Amino acid sequence: MRHHVFAAAILSTAPLAYAADDVSLHTIKVRADKPSTIDSVVLVENTQVQNRTLGGLLEHVSGVQSSAFGPNAGAPVIRSLSGSRVQILEDGQSILGMNALSGDINIPFDPLFVRNVSVNKSSDAVRFGGNAIGGSVNVDSGLISRKMEDKQKDLEFVLRKGFNDANAQGLRVNFNDGKRFSTNLQMSFQKIGHYDIPGNSKAGACNSQLFPSEGGVNTSLADSCQKEARIQRVYNKASQPFIDQFMTENPDWADGDFSFYTNQPTSVWQRKTYVNPANPAYVPGTPSMVQNKISKDVTPDYHGTLGNSYASNSHIAAGTTYFFDHGYVAVSLDSKDSEYGVPGFSMENKSFGANYDAGLPVGVVIKQDKYALEANLLDPVAYVESAQLRVSRLNNASGERLGATSANDFRFGTNQAELLLAHRRAGPLSGLLGLSHKARDIAGSGPQLYLPDASTVSKALFVKESVDIDWATFDAGFRHEKVDHEIRKSGFKTSRNATNAKLEDRAFSLNSYHLGASAKLGQLFGAKVRYASSERAPDVNELYASNRHYSIMTQEEGNQDLKAERARNTELTALFGNRGFTMSATGYVMRYENYLYLGHSGAQMANRLPLKYWKQTDTTVKGFELDASQLIQLGSYGKLNLSAFADLVKNKADNPDKLRAHNDGTYLPNMPTNRYGANLLWENKGWKARLSSTWYDKQKYLGKNGSEEVPLDGYTMVNFQVSREIQVPNSPFAGIEVFISGSNLLDDDARPHNSPLKYIAPLPGRSFQLGLSARL
Repeated sequence: MRHHVFAAAILSTAPLAYAADDVSLHTIKVRADKPSTIDSVVLVENTQVQNRTLGGLLEHVSGVQSSAFGPNAGAPVIRSLSGSRVQILEDGQSILGMNALSGDINIPFDPLFVRNVSVNKSSDAVRFGGNAIGGSVNVDSGLISRKMEDKQKDLEFVLRKGFNDANAQGLRVNFNDGKRFSTNLQMSFQKIGHYDIPGNSKAGACNSQLFPSEGGVNTSLADSCQKEARIQRVYNKASQPFIDQFMTENPDWADGDFSFYTNQPTSVWQRKTYVNPANPAYVPGTPSMVQNKISKDVTPDYHGTLGNSYASNSHIAAGTTYFFDHGYVAVSLDSKDSEYGVPGFSMENKSFGANYDAGLPVGVVIKQDKYALEANLLDPVAYVESAQLRVSRLNNASGERLGATSANDFRFGTNQAELLLAHRRAGPLSGLLGLSHKARDIAGSGPQLYLPDASTVSKALFVKESVDIDWATFDAGFRHEKVDHEIRKSGFKTSRNATNAKLEDRAFSLNSYHLGASAKLGQLFGAKVRYASSERAPDVNELYASNRHYSIMTQEEGNQDLKAERARNTELTALFGNRGFTMSATGYVMRYENYLYLGHSGAQMANRLPLKYWKQTDTTVKGFELDASQLIQLGSYGKLNLSAFADLVKNKADNPDKLRAHNDGTYLPNMPTNRYGANLLWENKGWKARLSSTWYDKQKYLGKNGSEEVPLDGYTMVNFQVSREIQVPNSPFAGIEVFISGSNLLDDDARPHNSPLKYIAPLPGRSFQLGLSARL
């Protein structure tokens, strides 16, 4: 059997990635039949999943966490990398928009009918360009039938009732003629008024650690907690033994509280002697001046309820495929709308003494429309096994609202085209040649703009080849890419603190390649090794951003003189499999030249926002991932799968200069913490039950935001789900499945260290969901 043990060991990761709180009876597979097996690729199938965000769906794949910008916005964070370093795709086409540049903007995502999600944890820059320097996530929307469906008619109706979770309804329809045409229709809705939490919305550290024992105020923590914290020096009325009788009788002469107290039993004013009474509050030996510590909430500290945590999402889509003798052509159109609150956060981080009751909550409005064409032609010409074409138009409008008023609106219009030519297999050699073109326009409006109008065009040529022999697989790939940023005329103005005096166009020429091998080592062991050298061009926010960017609580300033990033990644995986037990252990080192990061200047601007500049330094990201599972056959009682995982990542500057070390620290702030998870999955005769637990450790590798990060306590997420398939005799329904699921069963105060809102918005507390899925 080809690569028998190797493939089995790779599949060991299957039950581990869903040691998750909101993963509902789905399967995770690692494909062992493609050249990409040398990458760390995980395929997550989505069936009846209780998910809020794409990051939430994937956060329990080892090495992947969610950005957790509140419960309504969560992007995948792969080995501490996200944003413009992790390419997000839907049906093979990029859907990166404002979600890559601003953490509070969610990735439009349908949690009900997404078919599966493929996650590549290795650099995927050869395949998808510099924005995949830290990996890629490809969502299969389920809109396109790439083979004829088994049944000519298939209708699925979904109802879900949430308790501290969203209510959801959905309808999915496929109808086809069994030969040429197959059409899919999807419609879904999710809505929730607010989320409950186990305690206060603000962490205990927001009160207990604002005033360090060594003195002063931790202003960075105060700003993150959205609190006014300062120290006043005031006169201590208990420091002097007598009350000055003259001042008591002549208060208009006083210069302050200290004028009414004295150390003398008598006082002489204008030749008259006054007997000073004793001060009843006097405490011998106390100082004359004391500190008055002021701590006031700029935004509310909610109890039991996460304020401004509402969400409403809708999705309507259709896709049609025409099959012919040598392939297919498919078209689809897709519309997603989202509206949600950013919990605990006010865009007005008001200055000292302001009327905090006038602060307005932040809301986000997203509308995304996508039009796509996909064609696959088999054996089009000699020596070409297949030709695949993807073309799409993506319109994404994302806006932040301050109360009912628009703060800003950004419109992304992206045209994409990609042609893949797979050559015929020549003995052990197989591979493909690809051409890619992407053009993106950004236009903004509103009083709180932090990006100029700009256009970005990228063009690329890439090749990937694989040699597959009996005991090993070798692969290699190379990509050449050109990226051009062009500034368009608009009303955008940079701040007086901007690095850029005049915005100018920039162009980058990028080269990326990778080499890898996988091998069977005896009957029980296997190994994979991979090396990649990847380049990424700075994006528009890193080059041109200016002014207040409230969603990241920063005065953000770009630098158009930045260089391209280069990452040199080495990854080694050891595999083991024997009699139902499988294990996979991966260690990796990613060495970045010119790693881009937001560096603290040491200054604060209006409304106490820290002034930060995009900078570069050499950085090393390293970590490990461990997955293990045991499959137990129980005979007539079904089967049981026991699994566990652990992961750890560190993102550390190699040789930080004094300013970086002082203001930002050696480690990257907001790094994902290390985790340890366990999962039990039982299946038997239509029954499925799962119990899982994941422990998030307290972060030990701390960065700075002026002051060192304050780590929060670790927490444990415990979850369960039970489902049952029911066959109803003499019913039009082909099958009915009911389920109940629960998440955060311990009702823990869960605050992911990598969340920008960790101090003011915990994850939702204990929640449940009842669900019904009926198919005709």
